[in-house]
Amino acid sequence: MIPIDEERLRAFKDKKNRLMGRLLNKSYRMVTDLAVKFLTQKGYEKFRLGHIVALVHIELEGANVMQLAQKAGMTKQGMSKLIKELMEEGYVRTEKDPEDARALLVKLTDKGVQFLSDWMDCSEHINNTFASIVGQEKLEVVKDILSELVDNYEKNCLSPLQLMDYQALQRRLSEQ
Repeated sequence: MIPIDEERLRAFKDKKNRLMGRLLNKSYRMVTDLAVKFLTQKGYEKFRLGHIVALVHIELEGANVMQLAQKAGMTKQGMSKLIKELMEEGYVRTEKDPEDARALLVKLTDKGVQFLSDWMDCSEHINNTFASIVGQEKLEVVKDILSELVDNYEKNCLSPLQLMDYQALQRRLSEQ
């Protein structure tokens, strides 16, 4: 058996409800539950919260899949799958990109624009719910802190796309 500092382990376990990962995970579940209930009441049944990742990054004049993937920090293949699902449900349409004949431009349909309007209402509902618990001032402090942490991470850490490129490079080097 591995020697362990039992006192340190007990202290750690006593504070498990204040672990950052646990708190962020539970907060995310709260946001998800509130969003799903709100959107279901608005009539969105065949909608996954993952679709929001794509929809919020589509500019009103449209965007190509690669741009969307980069903005969302995901692979082109993953974004293509989301776009396909959104097309099947009528939230987006595609057309040839006038600036790049090889690319498709993804544009919101009227249904997609309506969803974004409802998502803005949903976001406001989530903010109001959290503010009713901790107060608007504390909620703004939480948002400021989380924004600072995320901004720092995005500036100083590998993005998922960079990590995949790094892993692919490592594989190529190990094959040589």
